[in-house]
Amino acid sequence: MDRGKPPGLVSPTKPPRIPSTPHRPEVDIFWNQEFVDDWNTEHSPRKPPRPNKAADLLIPGDSPKKTAAALREAKKTFASKKHSIAEEFLAELDRLVTGNQLGELAASTGGIRITWSNRLNTTAGRASWRRETLRLGTNSTAGGAELHRHHASIELAEKVIDDESRLLNVVAHEFCHLANFMISGVTTNPHGKEFKAWAARCSRAFGHRGIKVTTKHSYTIDFKYIWQCAQCATEFKRHSKSVDVQKHRCGACKGQLAQIKPRPRAPGAKSEYQKFVQAEMKSVKQEHPKSPQKELMKLVAERWKTTRDEAGVEPAAISTPETEDISKLLVDLTLESAD
Repeated sequence: MDRGKPPGLVSPTKPPRIPSTPHRPEVDIFWNQEFVDDWNTEHSPRKPPRPNKAADLLIPGDSPKKTAAALREAKKTFASKKHSIAEEFLAELDRLVTGNQLGELAASTGGIRITWSNRLNTTAGRASWRRETLRLGTNSTAGGAELHRHHASIELAEKVIDDESRLLNVVAHEFCHLANFMISGVTTNPHGKEFKAWAARCSRAFGHRGIKVTTKHSYTIDFKYIWQCAQCATEFKRHSKSVDVQKHRCGACKGQLAQIKPRPRAPGAKSEYQKFVQAEMKSVKQEHPKSPQKELMKLVAERWKTTRDEAGVEPAAISTPETEDISKLLVDLTLESAD
């Protein structure tokens, strides 16, 4: 009699697995890395929402203007301090978790470098390590001594890491990778038992500060642009406007794509910025009659920024015209001034 687990039951201690895609290897979309990334992101287990530390600084009942200004100030403060926060926390991790072993191993090459990249779009960080072996003495076959130099770095994603809590957890995760490489000597199984042992040490040492090192980042990424398939509702998220709805189609059903974030304005309709330029340009020209057009546009842009700041509008919510729209607007203004 089979006394094994009943078929179809899932262990309550294991997270649900990512389902397989409906496509076969002989289909081109199966090998499309962007489709695979989107599929994994959509079906990965979600972490509970992280607290909004910037919102904690707000006072209930504040006006939208004050709320937007506080959030904007919190982002600026984090951006100005994030590199020093990362370096200080990395040194703290090394001191308390490894007894400064990583710093000593990498000292001959300048220590562990921390860099920020805007090319990491779907991952929060990346640890890199390389060991250089130098042989001392003229006869290497006579048992000459060897010197090892460790080159180590941590690359952090500007587009993914947007607050201090996320930054500390990512640095801790990449630190465990370096400890796994440099101390444990494990390079073939980056998230194996040795990595988990380092992760447990970090979590115990800094759990009171909200640090919990897991084997995978599952942060919700705020993509600037989103397109949706009109037939199957599949979403395609990008950091840049790289999808052309006239050329590209849904990889799952070949349906037509439509941009849903940000919502494109109607053809021929002027943006708020264009309307503002048209309204302010005449007065700016009267105040600065000898200034070139380039300087006039800068002055109008400064007025626009001041007006939006006073209204409490987030800079990300401000829609500026494309280059061709600006050129068309300048032609219109030139024709009006000639009249």
